[in-house]
Amino acid sequence: MAESRNGPSSGAAEGIPAALAAEFKRWADDSVALVKAPISWDGRDWTRFGAGTAATAGLMVGDKQAFEMAVRNQSASRDSAARFVVRFGGEYALGASALLLGGGLVFGDRGTRDMGRDAIEASLLTGLLSNVVFKPLLGRERPTQSQGETVFHPLSSYASLPSGHTTEAFAVASVISMRSDGWVVPTVAYTVASLVGVARVYQQAHFPSDVCAGALLGTFVGRFVVSRHTPRPAVEGKASLSVVAIPGGLAIHVSR
Repeated sequence: MAESRNGPSSGAAEGIPAALAAEFKRWADDSVALVKAPISWDGRDWTRFGAGTAATAGLMVGDKQAFEMAVRNQSASRDSAARFVVRFGGEYALGASALLLGGGLVFGDRGTRDMGRDAIEASLLTGLLSNVVFKPLLGRERPTQSQGETVFHPLSSYASLPSGHTTEAFAVASVISMRSDGWVVPTVAYTVASLVGVARVYQQAHFPSDVCAGALLGTFVGRFVVSRHTPRPAVEGKASLSVVAIPGGLAIHVSR
C-alpha cells in the first residue's frame, strides 16, 4: 500500500519541476523570437512601427500642457480612483492572469488556461523590455522631475518612458482580446487598460507620450505571444496553371 501511495505522489512531484522547466524554456524561446522579430518585418510592419513612433513623438508637443492640466485638477476623490485603476497595470493584472491560468487548470478549460498563461508571459516580457531595456536606454525624466519639460538622459536611472503600468495593462488586455470571441470582452479589456494610462498621467507619473509608447509596446508583445501559441490556419500551396487540350480548343487548368 505504501508503494502505491508514494508512486503517484512522487510522480506528481517530479512533474512539477519538469513543467516549470518547460515553461521557462518557452519564455526563453519566445524572448529570442521577440528580439529577432524585426528582422522578418515586411513593409507593412515597418509602416506601423513608424506610425507608432511618430504618434509618440507627436504627443510630446502637448506633454507639458497635459502635466499642467493634471496639476490643476487634483482632488481627493480622483486620487482614490486613480490609485484603484492603476492597480490594473500592476498586481490586479497579474492576479487576473493567475486566476485565468488556475481556473483553466482546475476546470479543464484549455482556452482559459492558455489565456492566463499567455497573459503572465506577456506581463513578464513587457516588464523586462520596459524596465531593463527602454527606460534605462532612453532615460526620460518624469513630469514631476522636469516640471513638465521633455528632458532625456540616455543610459541613466530616469524612468518615465515608457509607462510600465500602461505597458503591462495593454499586454494583458491584448492577450485577453485575442483569445476572446466577440467584442464585449476586448472592449472592456482595452478600456480598463486605457484608464490605467489616463490615471498615470493624472498622477503626474508619466506624460501622454509615455502612455502611448507603453500602450503600443504592451499591445505588440501581447499579440506576439498569442500568435506564437495559436495554431495557424493551413496555408494552401501556390496555384499552378497549365494549358490542356480539350475537344474544340484549349483550356486553362488550375491545380494546387
